[in-house]
Amino acid sequence: MVGAVLMAFVALPAAAQEGLVGGLPGLPLVEKEGGWARYEIVSPEGSTRFVVKVGAPGRKLDKAGRWMTLEVEVPSAGRVAIELLVAEGRFGPVNIVQMRLTLPGKKAREILDPFKNDTKSRREGKFLQKTTETVAGKTLEVLEYTFSGGITAEWSAAVPGLGLVRMGGENPFHLVDFGVGGDPWKERTTPAMFPAPPSKK
Repeated sequence: MVGAVLMAFVALPAAAQEGLVGGLPGLPLVEKEGGWARYEIVSPEGSTRFVVKVGAPGRKLDKAGRWMTLEVEVPSAGRVAIELLVAEGRFGPVNIVQMRLTLPGKKAREILDPFKNDTKSRREGKFLQKTTETVAGKTLEVLEYTFSGGITAEWSAAVPGLGLVRMGGENPFHLVDFGVGGDPWKERTTPAMFPAPPSKK
């Protein structure tokens, strides 16, 4: 899923990037401008965090869309950013009309026709149930879906960007925090349970 996509973008040349987004579920984007969501990828090698940020509206030729930025911290290298102009309000190869890749210390470069050979139709899920989940102290209304290949997804309209709360399957990841504005990479401090006592004079 997204974790595999990010790491593949870092590791593979542009010619090998086609089809990497095809495994993402066809769920709606949550287009809150300035919004962000931070995730943790869990794997046998350890854990990695990545951020999805919602940008401004954009247009490529005759298609209007929304810019989405996926950022991941690569050990010993720095932060990699993948900017995607996504049309029709859903993530997937057929809806990505423009892509830019920025490697640490390098200028952004456009990836031309990154999914031209990806002929897969959008992956549709089967709705399972509506439930709630608490993330970063916030209670979310969550819709659960199942997809072919043993993939499960939890989606919430409260989470900017992909709307994902949790993905299960070959490359699982889960939501750590989300918000609008501020630094999405900055860990929040846990507020004190009780107010501090007044200072003595």
